[in-house]
Amino acid sequence: MLKRYFFVGLRGLVFAGFLLSGVAGLAQQLQQAPWNDPAVVWLPAAQARTTVLNQLQQIEPPLADLTPGSAPYHDLLRRIVFYKSILRGLKNALPVSQAIHAALPEAASLGGLYDQSFTSEATLRALFDEALDLLTS
Repeated sequence: MLKRYFFVGLRGLVFAGFLLSGVAGLAQQLQQAPWNDPAVVWLPAAQARTTVLNQLQQIEPPLADLTPGSAPYHDLLRRIVFYKSILRGLKNALPVSQAIHAALPEAASLGGLYDQSFTSEATLRALFDEALDLLTS
């Protein structure tokens, strides 16, 4: 009998968790995102590709001078992965805003799920803000 109450209580707890996560998801959707903001004017896709290529040409060469495994090396590598992912998204005909959004998980993981949990939100926000400044007019 005790086992029965345990499972009933557990089901209630799981159901309450689903309800709360639904409310939290709705709250996140209501926040004005830059790609939904009419005040943000994105560069046309062709110009955005050129801009990202120019950015990569500037940030890739210094990587060779850094010590692999060091913090500066990983920071720069993360930026390179981020911009290469944006470029790939643009080449696959994604809108600029979606290409940036899709690039964030790759930048966080550096290609592996292990690193994703160790990438701070502040680091990803800085990358996002940098891309926002670079790819808006």
